[in-house]
Amino acid sequence: MLLLVALTGWWSWTRQAPISLHGGLGWDGVDYAAMAEQLGRGEAPRTAAPFVYRIGAPALADWLAPGDALTGFRWLNGGLALLLPCLLFAWLRRVGLRPGTALLLSALFATQWHAPLRLTPFYPVHVDPLLWAFWLLALLGLEGSRGARESRRLLGWSVFALVAVPVREVLLLPVLAQSVQGLTLPQPGESAGAWLRRLGAEFRWRRLLPLALGLAVFLLIQLWAQPVGSYGFLKTAVLWLWLKSVPHYLHGFCQALGPGVLVLLGLGWRTARLGLARRPELLVWLAGVLALGWLGGSDTERLLYWGAPLFLWLAGLAFEEFRGGLRRRPAAAAAWLGFLGLGQLLSQRLFWLIPDSPGSERLVWPLLTPLSSTGRYLDLWSQHAVPEVAVLSLAQYLVWIAVGWWWGLRLLGNSTQRHGGTEQKT
Repeated sequence: MLLLVALTGWWSWTRQAPISLHGGLGWDGVDYAAMAEQLGRGEAPRTAAPFVYRIGAPALADWLAPGDALTGFRWLNGGLALLLPCLLFAWLRRVGLRPGTALLLSALFATQWHAPLRLTPFYPVHVDPLLWAFWLLALLGLEGSRGARESRRLLGWSVFALVAVPVREVLLLPVLAQSVQGLTLPQPGESAGAWLRRLGAEFRWRRLLPLALGLAVFLLIQLWAQPVGSYGFLKTAVLWLWLKSVPHYLHGFCQALGPGVLVLLGLGWRTARLGLARRPELLVWLAGVLALGWLGGSDTERLLYWGAPLFLWLAGLAFEEFRGGLRRRPAAAAAWLGFLGLGQLLSQRLFWLIPDSPGSERLVWPLLTPLSSTGRYLDLWSQHAVPEVAVLSLAQYLVWIAVGWWWGLRLLGNSTQRHGGTEQKT
C-alpha cells in the first residue's frame, strides 16, 4: 500500500502541472488563500460564503507557511493526500474485507483523478483533503466505538464534533450517523408502527449531544465570520433542487465511481442491503451523501465521491461473494473483469493528466471521459461540460455498465442470488 501511494504521489507531483487560473489558486482557492492570510493576522475571516465558515484548513496552512498560503496548502494537502489511501485501507480491513480486496479498492481511491492524491498537485488550495482525513477517521471511530460504553462513546464524538466542524460543515453528517449506531432497521414482516415503537424504546436522546455541540460550533463560526454576498445553505439547496437534472446527477454518479464499481454494486445489491442492515449508521451516512450530491452544489462528482469509502466497501463485499463463481470459469471471468477494469481505468483517467483551466476550447471525443491531457477542464464535470461531451459521455457510461451487468449475470448465474456467506463478513 505504501509503495502504491508513493508511486502515485511521485507521478502526480512530478508530471501534473498546477492550475493556472488566478495564479494557481483556482476558483474557491482565492477565498481560502485570503482566509489564511486573514487568520494569520488574527482577523476574523472575511470572504465569500460558504468558504468563510471553513476555517480549519486555512488556519493550518498559514501555520505551516505564514504569509504564503499557496505553499502552506501544498504542504498540508500534499501530506494528507499521501495518508488518506492508507486510512481507507485500514478501515476496509476493519469492516472485514480481505487484504487483497482492500488493497485493490484503496488503489482505485489513490488513482482516481478527482480524489486528493491526484487532484492536489493540480488544485492545491482547497479544504477537501483535511475533510477526507476527518471523514476516514470518523469511519474508523465508528468501528472502534462499536460495543464501547455509551459515556465514553459520547465523549469521543463530542470532541470530534468540536474539532471537525470548523474544517467543513458536512462533517456534521458522521456525527449524526453515530447517533443511530446499534439500532436495528425494520425486520421482514414488521409494520412501520411496530418498528417506530421499538425504535422509540431503543433510542436515547443523549445520543444527539455530539450533534448539538457540532451545531453550536457551526453557529458560533457563523456569528464570528464575516461572509461577503447573500449565500444561504437552504437557498442553495432549493436552487440546486430545481437546477440539477436526473441526467446530470446520473452522469455525475457514473463519473464519480466508474463503471466497474457500479456494475459490482448493481449485481451485489442484496449483499449491500445485508451489509447496511447491520450498520444503520452507514446507511444514514450514505443517504446523506446521496442527498448532498443533488443539493450541495454543481460539482456532483466530488460531492458523491464523499461516499466512495462506503460504495467501495459494498462493491468489495459483492466481489468477495462472487469469487467462487468466477473461479469456476477462469477464462470468461478474466475477460469480464478485464472489461470492467478497462472501463474503470478510463473513467479514472489513469492514462491522462488533468487539463489546465482556462484551457483549450477544442472538443475532444470522450470515451467515458475526454481522452486527452489538454482541452477543457470543465468538460470533466457533468454539470459544467458542454452538452455534446456530456451526452456522449453519459451514453457511453450507460452502455458500458449495461454490457458489464448483462455479462456478469450470464457469467455468475445464480451466484448473484446467493448471499448467505456474506452475512458473517459484514
